[in-house]
Amino acid sequence: MSTPQEHIKKIQDKLLLLVDKYNGLQRENEKLKKSLHDLHTEAENLKEKNDQMSLQLNMMKVAETDDSKEAKLALEKKINEYIKEIDKCIAHLGDQH
Repeated sequence: MSTPQEHIKKIQDKLLLLVDKYNGLQRENEKLKKSLHDLHTEAENLKEKNDQMSLQLNMMKVAETDDSKEAKLALEKKINEYIKEIDKCIAHLGDQH
């Protein structure tokens, strides 16, 4: 059998071990909290960058569409000019007979 002093010493040793483990877990918890905060910050930055890139992509699509509309309008104008010229030629040929 152990004496009360030995029993108290074992309890103190176990308590010190528990306190050390608790302190280690506290440090690990703080590291994990910091890591989580850093990851949240990085996620927010990536989300913001994604939003900016989506906006740029949409702007490029709009610009591309505008260019296509302008090109289409220019092509229609040119076709209308050709049609007028063809009509003039047909009218001129009709006047000769």
